[in-house]
Amino acid sequence: RTFVPHGREKPRFGYMDSFALEPRNGSAWRGSARDLPVGQGWKRPTPGGRDFSLWVGNLDTDPKWWSRQDPAKLSVRDVFFEFLPPRDIREPFHKQFGGHREIPVLDWPGYFPGFYLGGSPDLSPDSPVRKWLEKTKAPFYLLTNYASTNYDDKKGPATYAALTGPLAKQFLGYIHGEAIGTSGLTWPERPLAAERRQHVDQLGKHLLARQAELWSKIYRTRVGPEHYQRSISCLSVESISMAHLFHEIGCTTVGYELDSTNAHAPMRVAFERGAARQYGGAWINYASGNFGDACNYFTQNPQVPRGAKAWFHSKYAETDGVTAAWYRKLYYLNYLGGASAIYWEQGLGNQWIKPGPGEHPIQLSPFGRGTEDFQAFVDRLPDRGEPYTPIAVLLSHGHGYERVNYRCKMLEHFLENDNDRELRELFHVLWHPSAVLEGKPASPDVQSMPGGVYGDLFDVLVDRPERAGAILNYPVVWAAGEAHLQAPAWQKMLADYLARGGTLVVAANQAKQLPEKWLGLKWTGKTLRADHWTPTGESARPTVPCELAEVELTGAQVLAHADARHPLVTRQAVGQGAVLVVLVPHLLGLDERAHPVLPWLMNGLAQGLIPVEVRLANGQRPSGEVLYQINRTRDGWLVSLMNQQGIDKTQTGIARVDRRQVVDVVVRTRRRVKSAREWTGPADLVVQSAGAGSEVRVRIHPGDVQVVGLKER
Repeated sequence: RTFVPHGREKPRFGYMDSFALEPRNGSAWRGSARDLPVGQGWKRPTPGGRDFSLWVGNLDTDPKWWSRQDPAKLSVRDVFFEFLPPRDIREPFHKQFGGHREIPVLDWPGYFPGFYLGGSPDLSPDSPVRKWLEKTKAPFYLLTNYASTNYDDKKGPATYAALTGPLAKQFLGYIHGEAIGTSGLTWPERPLAAERRQHVDQLGKHLLARQAELWSKIYRTRVGPEHYQRSISCLSVESISMAHLFHEIGCTTVGYELDSTNAHAPMRVAFERGAARQYGGAWINYASGNFGDACNYFTQNPQVPRGAKAWFHSKYAETDGVTAAWYRKLYYLNYLGGASAIYWEQGLGNQWIKPGPGEHPIQLSPFGRGTEDFQAFVDRLPDRGEPYTPIAVLLSHGHGYERVNYRCKMLEHFLENDNDRELRELFHVLWHPSAVLEGKPASPDVQSMPGGVYGDLFDVLVDRPERAGAILNYPVVWAAGEAHLQAPAWQKMLADYLARGGTLVVAANQAKQLPEKWLGLKWTGKTLRADHWTPTGESARPTVPCELAEVELTGAQVLAHADARHPLVTRQAVGQGAVLVVLVPHLLGLDERAHPVLPWLMNGLAQGLIPVEVRLANGQRPSGEVLYQINRTRDGWLVSLMNQQGIDKTQTGIARVDRRQVVDVVVRTRRRVKSAREWTGPADLVVQSAGAGSEVRVRIHPGDVQVVGLKER
């Protein structure tokens, strides 16, 4: 009642105080995980034969220029030099850098080129572009955004035949920026079924059939639905609701678009990475980096003339758009998060500027300097490793969850329900304080890249029975929302999972699908109301009233009580594993917010779960000060640390940096470390003994990234 908001601030919810509660023996709640090595089945694909690449373009296919070239002598670098510099300074760029053997950013070897489908690139056998691709063997993509083609009856079929025949191994796929396919492929106007799961199944069929029709019209020849596997949809809105479905209908690579106004990149990465791992595919980031309507270009010709020639950001003003720090961090977030590639919406057009007023040499733009820094990091880092994510969140394959959507409905048609609210609140706990940051004034470094308590420990999976084996890569599986676990394939897989030492966490609404012997309790069929909760052996704590499923214990251990007579959280040992049940349906209080037991439960589950932990200098868990990710490498661990604090930037304002907002962290491991190195500097770090293990101390300045490598003995 006394809360007075400032700007978009929200009041603290009751569950937020529970993050400070540390269970005494939380690690004992989990199963042994003896036969469940984290990531035992993961194998990251290598599109184009590279572990990581940057996709640039889009290259002009003007036949006048190509017809003057000799494909046998034309290198990929030659084409990049011709077409990729910014359009408004291309001529002085060619004059200044012509004859240079090495040009910063342009000459990095990890690029793959692309063409715009709207230019109707001719890949007929005798075309110069076709001959150049065959000679260079360069992997390439096609961008379809708003594309309207004009293929004729000869060039259309010949181009399609090339993409599916001689050039098939080089063809990376079609980039659909913020779209589910080419122009004309739209969401159905009405639900395709009454329930979401059935709607999603029909939606997959709809996409395959309709896109085949559109391809057939584009290429003027019959194209089958199997060609959709070449689609790389890069949605921003709806990216998480569709990530698994795209893989389900055959796509080998799926992307997501992120600009600085699209909240919660770590959660979106968890969906993309989880879907790719579950289906054995790849995922990429479509980097637009916009801030509102400020696009990331640098030009001397802004939309509104502003006097003497100078460089202007975004064609509007020098101060518009995202910070250079945010742009730089986007690289590290996706690269260390496991992306196989980053596609640049602006190509290399924002990497150089021609300063003014007056005549000055062309130089790297602020973004170009960030790119140069990142490319040098990739070149020197011996192994980026594999993101270490021991917790899987298991959802219904028809979950449709997306808090940011165009029609304020899930999958464009379904109203938000308790399953959606359960996911919202669970994700708010897993990535706390993302919900708090959403209420702050919009800034690139705040909402889109929130720091977290637990780091990036999570992947999101779906309940397709034929993909159930994916859970064997995760010691902890949290089934949430409307996950269906009663299918015979799931019951069999869960039995195997628990026997191997897995830990399954469910709320009351999911638990009723499981055999009573796995639960150690019986349902009475009654629902109570509770307004307190008590960790076993501790004092009672008040909470917003919540519904509670009443049960009779038949062997389960009580981890927390609602009152003296009624359990709130139970644990049942099953083989080497364990089933934990939260008896609050959908994990929600009557305020539709997370029950305060969830952070306490998550603190316990995380105890000792990973060999490396990140703490603040005072020993406490981070709480938004730093975004961190832990990767397992061939000879140790890699820990990325990002400070999102201290940079205040409006869409059209100058970034104000509070350099006092440094974050001091301790990276600690129970293992003995031979050496430690910070790889962005780079610089060697001092390794200190910490009991039987080791630790290093790192300071992260506002907006900065530090990547700490730990090499084990």
